[in-house]
Amino acid sequence: MKKLLLMLATLALGFSQASLAQTGFPNDITTPSETPKNAPTNSPVAEQSSRTQDNTRYRSPGGFFMEPMLITSQEDTTIKSSQLPLISDDTSGKQTGYGVGLRFGGHVSEIFMLGLDARYSKTLLKDSFYDTADSNVYDVAPFVGVQTPYFGIRLLAGYVVAGENDPASGVQGLDLKFKEANGWRVGAGLYIAAVSVNVEYQDLTYNSTEIQSYGLIDRAGGTSSVDANNRGYSVSLSFPVEL
Repeated sequence: MKKLLLMLATLALGFSQASLAQTGFPNDITTPSETPKNAPTNSPVAEQSSRTQDNTRYRSPGGFFMEPMLITSQEDTTIKSSQLPLISDDTSGKQTGYGVGLRFGGHVSEIFMLGLDARYSKTLLKDSFYDTADSNVYDVAPFVGVQTPYFGIRLLAGYVVAGENDPASGVQGLDLKFKEANGWRVGAGLYIAAVSVNVEYQDLTYNSTEIQSYGLIDRAGGTSSVDANNRGYSVSLSFPVEL
């Protein structure tokens, strides 16, 4: 009997120890370990927000910019040639060509723009009386503009305050230079990455004419009230750069 009681006590003690080992105590090895001191503390939401901010294009709050341009243009022309000696009718034609330009000024949050627009073009004038002649054209215009900051839709408007249109000599040695350009220029564009594609319409009037020569008569330096008008479109590629 004593041997049986001793065997039962030994089995009970063994089962008790096995049960305690599975349950564990507060200081047992099953207690979760402390968070390592160097472990990252950002939550998944914070990490996702950080990535989103990194992928968003940086938008400057303001500053200066410059914008070189490559330009092609096509315009209808009218010369008030009836105001010239021995000519009774006005003439009309077309002027086409290529040029370069530069916008420069300031911006606010890449949304509002204000500055100057300077352009130079080499064109071909085909006039019903003046004949065909190569021409040098330049003008300067203050401008304002707005654009959406991320999709790059732009609206531009300017007013030409100075400019000249200087064709080579035409029919019978007639050589005119059209001066004192004034007129409106409006347009729209789409700014993608580092390039803007722009389409503009302008209506310019040249308010005076320098008669450089007329046939065999050299009138260099002479001026006339003859005026001319150019109306038409231009398409340009421009490359805005923040300074």
